[in-house]
Amino acid sequence: MIATWDDSDESSSDEESDGKVANIAFMAMEEDEIQFSFDELQNAYENLFCEYENICLKNKSLKKNAISMTKEIESLKNENSNYINKIENLNVSLKLSNDFKEENENLKLEDALKKTFLKFSNSTDKLDNLLGLQICVFDKADLGYEKIKNVKHFNNFFVKKNEPKITCNYCGRLGHISTSCIHKYKLGFVKTRKI
Repeated sequence: MIATWDDSDESSSDEESDGKVANIAFMAMEEDEIQFSFDELQNAYENLFCEYENICLKNKSLKKNAISMTKEIESLKNENSNYINKIENLNVSLKLSNDFKEENENLKLEDALKKTFLKFSNSTDKLDNLLGLQICVFDKADLGYEKIKNVKHFNNFFVKKNEPKITCNYCGRLGHISTSCIHKYKLGFVKTRKI
């Protein structure tokens, strides 16, 4: 007896509209049954057993292969994590070296600026020394006299002229006296009239 199921597209469109599922099965009766002899069955069994043993051997080898692959995967994962740690350490050391390079460049720039300013400060010291070495007209030193030890440094060579502070007795302002007071003469011209 042989049975088959019918899967047609026409019934699926009907199923969607009705909401009911109808499965159709076809069956047929077969009158001719095949009979095998004992030797044929024995040969088929031995062939099947040989295939079974081959498949078992393949299965064992594949299991061993899978175990070795899992061990290799674990070792590769450990190696990968070690490399990741090394990369992180190298990145940190690279960042530190870059920071040191930048700091070194800044220090070089600062050193160059200090040297430049030192030249200016040395020039002012030299100027003071030269001004201190000037020979005064009244200096009566001998040739063996060491002038550098007894150098006078003058803070201010130009002295401002001290003007006397004159106050006007008439208007009370600074800078003139009452005889030359403008306000006095203006008032004097105003008070006198021509007749």
